[in-house]
Amino acid sequence: MPFNDKRIISGQGTVSLELLEQVPDLDAIVVPISGGGLISGVTLAAKAIQVFGWLEAAAVADDAAQSKIAGRLIRRQETNTIADGLRAFLGDLTWPVVRDLVDDIITVEDTEIVDAMRMCYEILKVAVEPSGAIGLAAVLSDKFQKGFAVKGCNKIGIILSGGNVDLGVLWESFGK
Repeated sequence: MPFNDKRIISGQGTVSLELLEQVPDLDAIVVPISGGGLISGVTLAAKAIQVFGWLEAAAVADDAAQSKIAGRLIRRQETNTIADGLRAFLGDLTWPVVRDLVDDIITVEDTEIVDAMRMCYEILKVAVEPSGAIGLAAVLSDKFQKGFAVKGCNKIGIILSGGNVDLGVLWESFGK
């Protein structure tokens, strides 16, 4: 579990340091959660502002959200989602950071992820993998727009990551 390593978590924290260097007055950062290495590093480095975690399809891969609600680590047996990069589980180093320091976790559906990927490609001309587009999907979702935790957040940094896209699966999902 490479994401559950102190060195990986520390290295991932540089993402938020670079983001805050470019946009120092951010109100929040939106980060994907899988094993928790990226969100742990980002959260530890940027805790002066709000950090939100986002998971894919609520019904099939919401172990971090369920864990945060329950206050204990929960692992799903199956995680069937287009966002294959988010199929890992929180570890013993990443879970306490998510539990204690991440402000909120909201789930989105696969269709919202595909819409965000399409938007990245059409507007930014960047291919972003499903797991990396989930932050944009979350910010565009009704759950985020109506969420109690995001009130007052006017400047939001969204971490988009990864270009590992299986184009056959992507084109097929666009057709659905």
